[in-house]
Amino acid sequence: MDLTLSWDLFVIVFFGIVMSYSFIIGKHEAVKIIVFTYIAIVAGMAAGNLLEQLSDSSASLLSSFGLSIDISILDSTKLVIFIATIILLAIRGGFDVEYGNDDNNLVNTVLTGVFGFATAGLLLTTLITFIAGAPLLDAQLAQAAILSPIIQQSNLMQIMILYQNLWFVLPALLLIGVGIVSNGGRE
Repeated sequence: MDLTLSWDLFVIVFFGIVMSYSFIIGKHEAVKIIVFTYIAIVAGMAAGNLLEQLSDSSASLLSSFGLSIDISILDSTKLVIFIATIILLAIRGGFDVEYGNDDNNLVNTVLTGVFGFATAGLLLTTLITFIAGAPLLDAQLAQAAILSPIIQQSNLMQIMILYQNLWFVLPALLLIGVGIVSNGGRE
């Protein structure tokens, strides 16, 4: 069997790993990862933007000491903050998720897989956005210099990048839908 490394293979393996992890941790924990990911996206972008503003305002002071802050370092910092926030929330977040009507094992298994799929899409799209150094939901993401060659090589990466809005909203829609159905419309 001849296996060629490609971006399509990367996307498939990434989705496979995240979905497998979702089955290992279960439906409720998979939901927590989605919530943590949304929180981490905002925290990573906001902290990175704050550092960028601080470095812009102190650029003259830094340059007097012969120092400068490269924008790629700030993009890497956003990515590190994003990952660290997810890990810290998972370890010490203190969140608990519980759905009503949790009796059907087949439905729970399917929901766990769907949550894992949505989480993988959200995580991968977020990572692509951070790596490209683009703002969230940037309509010009596909034109980023670092992503243009990847889009040409990979149909799956093209789907991830061109449909970023779908990947960002899908987990939220799933959480809302499952919440409504699981609680049977009661308050």
